[in-house]
Amino acid sequence: MTPIATDVWHVAGQPMKFPGGVRIPLASTVIRLPSGKVVVYSPGKLDEADMAAIDALGDVAYILAPNLYHHLFAGKAHERWPKATLVGAPGLAAKRSDLKFGGELGSTQIDDALDVVIVGGSPAMNEAVLFHRPTGTLVCCDWLFNVTKPANVFTSFALSLTGTSGRRLKQSRVWGWSTKDKAAARASRDKILEWPIQHIAPVHGEPLDIDRDHLKPVLRGPFKVAGA
Repeated sequence: MTPIATDVWHVAGQPMKFPGGVRIPLASTVIRLPSGKVVVYSPGKLDEADMAAIDALGDVAYILAPNLYHHLFAGKAHERWPKATLVGAPGLAAKRSDLKFGGELGSTQIDDALDVVIVGGSPAMNEAVLFHRPTGTLVCCDWLFNVTKPANVFTSFALSLTGTSGRRLKQSRVWGWSTKDKAAARASRDKILEWPIQHIAPVHGEPLDIDRDHLKPVLRGPFKVAGA
């Protein structure tokens, strides 16, 4: 468990394994709210030590499954923390009828310390990006990658196919392919860039310190900022 900012942690779980030796890092972001309750964003494949470390922070009150792809370990997390409310991305409850959701991201109010934007224009993703107000931390899932330590050359090659190689913060080409409504995508981008960002906590890769002005040039496709 790595601190990102006060009351925000990066928890690196086991990587996603793909054929050919490709290993994509997969982390969870853990936030302790002013109330002392704990939020787990995008639970990955966590071991007992990871979960015990999260328990030590406080009572897990919310488990967030932030897009239509990142939900595979949500059920296991809910088994571990059965009193927590499982909150999914729009449309995920229909996709995972086996899970007991207690709310939907974007409409369920979690805490005043957190803002949420559902990245518009890509119904195949419906990703919920979070902002932790007290620390200026942007929390995202597939919206941004920051894989600075690829596991091997096969992983580097796989990342290059989606434009997320280079060992630095990148945005995947997948957003360009999956975006059906560019105006909605840009509106979401503009809301996100209104936040006074100081840190980014991605699920894929390592957290980093960056402000919104330095984030703008990273954005691509429908999210690219003119003149950035």
